[in-house]
Amino acid sequence: MGQAASPPPGLLEQVRANCAIADASVAGRFSLCGLLLRLRNLYKWEQGLPPWREQDTGQVLEWVSQREQLWEEVLEKQPQPLSLDGRSYDPFDTQGINQVLAPLGLHYGAGVVGGGAPVFFLARQEKTWRVNGLLVHQLGEEFTNDILFLPGLRQGSDIFLRQSPFPYLVWDLLADPRPSQTAFKRFALAAYGRDYREVVAHPSWEALAPVLAGEMEAVLWHEMGEAGDAAPAQELLARAAGEHPGSDVEHFVRGIKDLMADCGPQGRLAQIIAHQSQGALGLYPVWQAGFLKLLFPEIGPAVRAFMDHGDWDAVEQARGEGWRKAREAAQELEEILTGYQGAAARTLVRRVVMEPLVGATSPRAED
Repeated sequence: MGQAASPPPGLLEQVRANCAIADASVAGRFSLCGLLLRLRNLYKWEQGLPPWREQDTGQVLEWVSQREQLWEEVLEKQPQPLSLDGRSYDPFDTQGINQVLAPLGLHYGAGVVGGGAPVFFLARQEKTWRVNGLLVHQLGEEFTNDILFLPGLRQGSDIFLRQSPFPYLVWDLLADPRPSQTAFKRFALAAYGRDYREVVAHPSWEALAPVLAGEMEAVLWHEMGEAGDAAPAQELLARAAGEHPGSDVEHFVRGIKDLMADCGPQGRLAQIIAHQSQGALGLYPVWQAGFLKLLFPEIGPAVRAFMDHGDWDAVEQARGEGWRKAREAAQELEEILTGYQGAAARTLVRRVVMEPLVGATSPRAED
């Protein structure tokens, strides 16, 4: 594919406007701290700054104030149709819009993700390839930005790998000062041919390059797991999101889906083991959050065992236990969510499935 063209006149402004509408609709889901961290990264992304560069606080706060004002103005709006080449397109008509953009080396993405959150993006298409019956799109420069920072998205048999927002997630992961994660990060970066302390002290795109490449491959493996091993959980999640939106039940089912995607026979951990990707293995426990972290405590000790003894069998045993646990939970959830409704269903899910696996404490859905 040759050098991609610029977006057609007027299209970029329209997509950016829909991105603002989408961001306004989800901003209230985050904790105050989480929202501020996302806004900080969104500012850097929009300004083309590397994730490790901090700007003048006053300048950033002024931008945040302007962004919050914009969100207030568009909060009640719905994503608007896109005008392109004299035609009007539904903002979710990716097929029709990409028929126009593909010859230009561009790709437009639109969909609905966790909790019914809309997401839109416009990017350069770098390359595509097929794997296990799935079409993978590797995207390059993005002309739009959003507060969700999703590195991987799947729609049917299409997987989208978004390289533009990903460095901000990876850098936040590496720069997190929590000592409990340091050993994992040191091990992982050494496997990627980098010194953890040196990268954090003197970050650069060159220093991060192997980490970004390896972790993006792990994102692909997760999305492949969702398309295959976690397929049964997709229907469960759709039911939970539709009948129990925003509840701990919905987020728990999402955690089960992620556990299936990571622990299934073709999922993320199985691919890490098959490729002997020590870097991705080392960072896996660091990526864990929310219900997934509570559901899969076995992986931390297994990774430590590998760090000490190079024992892939311990990792495989943990993967197998996670897969068993996820399948059993999915079966129980299926029985409850199809047999009960409303508060009765939520009560049973909590008592029969959630509490035996994660206790009575529910993590915050968003950070």
